Amino acid sequence: MKTKFKKAIGLFFLLGFPFSVAQSALVDSSKVVEVQVYASAKPAQPGSMVRAAVVVQIQDGWHINAHEGLLDFLIPANLTLDKNPYGTLTQNPYYPAGNKKSLGGSPQSFSVYEKAVTFYADIKLSPSLHPSEVKLPFKLKIQACNNQSCLAPKTLSLELPLEVGLAGQASVPAHLELFQSGGENISDVPQDNIIERYLENKGILLTFLLIFLGGLALNLTPCVYPMIPLTISYFGNQKSEKPMVILGRAVAYVCGISVTYSALGVTAALTGKILGSSLQSPLVLVGISLVLVTLSLSMFGVYEIQAPSWVLNRISSTSTQGWLGALGMGLVFGIVAAPCVDPFSIGLLTFVAAKANPYLGFVMFFTLSLGLGFPYIWLGFFSNEIQRLPKSGMWMVWVKKVFGLILLGMPLYFLNPLMAKNLNHILTPTYVILVGILLGFVFSGKGVMPGFKKFQVVFGVFLIALGSLVYQTWPHPSELSFVNYQSALVEEAQKEGKPVFIDFTAAWCLPCKELEIKTFSDSRVRESLKNWVLLKADMTQFSSGPVEELKKKFGIQGVPTLIFLSGDGQERKDMRTVGFITPGEMIDKIRQTVDHP
Repeated sequence: MKTKFKKAIGLFFLLGFPFSVAQSALVDSSKVVEVQVYASAKPAQPGSMVRAAVVVQIQDGWHINAHEGLLDFLIPANLTLDKNPYGTLTQNPYYPAGNKKSLGGSPQSFSVYEKAVTFYADIKLSPSLHPSEVKLPFKLKIQACNNQSCLAPKTLSLELPLEVGLAGQASVPAHLELFQSGGENISDVPQDNIIERYLENKGILLTFLLIFLGGLALNLTPCVYPMIPLTISYFGNQKSEKPMVILGRAVAYVCGISVTYSALGVTAALTGKILGSSLQSPLVLVGISLVLVTLSLSMFGVYEIQAPSWVLNRISSTSTQGWLGALGMGLVFGIVAAPCVDPFSIGLLTFVAAKANPYLGFVMFFTLSLGLGFPYIWLGFFSNEIQRLPKSGMWMVWVKKVFGLILLGMPLYFLNPLMAKNLNHILTPTYVILVGILLGFVFSGKGVMPGFKKFQVVFGVFLIALGSLVYQTWPHPSELSFVNYQSALVEEAQKEGKPVFIDFTAAWCLPCKELEIKTFSDSRVRESLKNWVLLKADMTQFSSGPVEELKKKFGIQGVPTLIFLSGDGQERKDMRTVGFITPGEMIDKIRQTVDHP
């Protein structure tokens, strides 16, 4: 009865004046609005994604009801795409938040759109389309009101004229003023995409220079760090050759990394899968670890790895130490860099996805990965220079075993996502202590100079002490009380005026583990988040239905992604972070979200 009474009161205040009712009978909702529909690019390619912008101009003194935040008897704005042979909506359209109004003497406020509003919709075109111009049929349902009355709801029939080109044909962005300023919650190209902007304003050469520099910046992400000891170990065991020969092998090594990374990047962009996620499955992680163990055993003299005889007959290299071996190692180690993402690479991912051009995508990602691998050309070159040091006998055997132990320890990093909680806390320090014992006392055999013998003992003792210190100071995993993400929890927090922190993570994500160990376990971070609602969104099964919905809803392109919602439930987009973040940076974002909602 109370609900019916409230409805009656609301209707009385909104529609209760006889003059208003008479006026509403004379005016049609379609007469107080003007609607136009635009496409984001032309020509569109068969099978590609295209975005539509529905621009609604509203007469002064009138408004239309928003999509959400209404009294329950009012009709919300709603955009739909009629069934047709040309394309389908990939998700619900994007509706901007309305303005809160208290009108017609109503004691309650509700959301409305005034003057102008733009809705956005993502459309997946049929791959069987032929070059032509098609018209996509939309329906827009609205209810127009002024300060005294509401008109009868009206459903408007709209058409989006769309030019369809040949498959693979380059598209030209259209109506940038519309598509760079809204629709940010739809999972397509982010508005104000840096790649799009540079192509538009700076040209292709400067854009590719920017992409190369973006690849260099990827070296600052934590998941690239394992490539450093891998590169040192591989090239440190190479035979002494002329500098230009070694430089060529280093270039081949980086090209292998680039080919793998580029292929993964293009696949991720065109399929919507998170970069590197499919290559972080348990089988792949175990496979990489076996490769590393196999390489390490060859450095201990268990066997010598050689290329097949038919390869040896065709190339001058006599083992995998040749340029072909370096290229192969680069192809394998490119997987290490695959999960590494930052805001720039996310922008490139979404740009390539929007273009749906695999050739352009591969060239762009190859340029990005060349920037990523550029430092490793010189790292590989100088790692090999150790072979040019004076040969003093057994000390070189000892150095070779150092490289072998580095490779033997790397599986601890790759298998970390598969280990039981806190197991690495025990295994890593234990491994460091065992390495100290081996290098300081077991492998420090006869045939070395007395001075180097002392160095071996000191180095071994240092590693033993380091392993003991690591064990004592190893930070425990996150003590934050995360709850699995549910939209109802966000709505409840909004009602209570509480800020929300959402951690988008995955079991195969190595930077996510580092976040838990180094950032979420920090006492200052835990103290700063004590009044927050903490939600964790598990993206491990990236192709499952629920995860796809989360990716579309929040525009998630890589993990870890950290999202901060202020007390009113709105995301602070300037605080969004993709990749690892230090405790200090995390605390700054928490404070800014609370202090400046």
